[in-house]
Amino acid sequence: MHEDDHDCSPSCGAALAFAADGGPPETPHVATLLDGLPDNWDRWGDDDERGTLNLLGSAEAAAGMRAALAGGDDAIERFTLGLPLTGEAIPEGSTATGDPAFPGRDVSRRDNTSDERAYREGERDPSAGMKFSDDRFSTPFYLQGTTHMDALGHAWYGDYLYNGFDADATAATKRFDTPVEGFDGKVAETRGHANASIAPLADAGVAGRGVLLDVARHRDDGDDTRLPMGAEITLDDLQTTADAQGVTVAERDILLVRTGSMGHTRDPEAAWNPTDEPGLAFSEELVEWVHDRDIAALGADNVAIERVTQRIDGETYVLPLHGAFLRNLGLPLVEMLWLDDLAAACTEDGIYEFLLTAAPLHIQRATGGPTNPVVLKATDGD
Repeated sequence: MHEDDHDCSPSCGAALAFAADGGPPETPHVATLLDGLPDNWDRWGDDDERGTLNLLGSAEAAAGMRAALAGGDDAIERFTLGLPLTGEAIPEGSTATGDPAFPGRDVSRRDNTSDERAYREGERDPSAGMKFSDDRFSTPFYLQGTTHMDALGHAWYGDYLYNGFDADATAATKRFDTPVEGFDGKVAETRGHANASIAPLADAGVAGRGVLLDVARHRDDGDDTRLPMGAEITLDDLQTTADAQGVTVAERDILLVRTGSMGHTRDPEAAWNPTDEPGLAFSEELVEWVHDRDIAALGADNVAIERVTQRIDGETYVLPLHGAFLRNLGLPLVEMLWLDDLAAACTEDGIYEFLLTAAPLHIQRATGGPTNPVVLKATDGD
């Protein structure tokens, strides 16, 4: 792996009181933790910005299609995995229902700019009798505030992003010829990613064989379908779940891990805390397993894929797998998936493989993009 001894700052709002006592966590340098683990730098050329999406070609799309067609032309179910945007905010630790918001990303709310009231009250005139409704966001719309794919440059440590791009590429300034009105006046200049943005992943798209590992159902340390807050998912949990489901995680698969956490955000009886969600736990074996299988993309139904803070060898780390997966392997992460409906269907017919397609919104220079993945899954038809 490419070593780096420079200082870094936690990403994703990690400085926002993640420690249980409300104080800042200890921050040993993650470079030491990840030293010696695999990376994919230069594997697809020194200018590559697509990472493991390079693994998805015609054969991988065909494998997904075969999975979808395994029950025949008349036995295909369709699922979308994107969360609805309700605009409802959930106070941390409460049992309110609404949109999950990671610290630093407020819930987004939209409002109408045109509707029947506007025509009725004379604010707008019909065009040859035709009327139209329209809307816009009235609060900041955080691109990673709902179901989304992380750009490969979204998280890093030291002075380098995925594939050796300079970390200063995350703060490249662009001036626009025509200013437009923003929340705080005219916007004529912004900062964004010159490299490793979401745009190359949007260009590539995702299409391949997806596999769901429903750890929440098979580990059985919460209720029937959800892991408790604070639960950590190990490599052994993934392998045990795959065995219980009778499914194999093959090379170049798209792996989805279900914790049940997003179900808490839609359940008025369940408390939810974004910084204490269940999620993957770092281990060298997990990183090597993901690398050895050339997992093409990784998604989960929580806000960060992994546990936000993790105790490893007596030290506290913040999102270490983001460093291992995004920065080192170039592995796109898809967060805040809605997996409950898909999981229920998989449980009913015992089929946990499918065709998965997805693409984030193509937003130039962005650190992530909202997405609504589509699954086509075979069913036994009963």
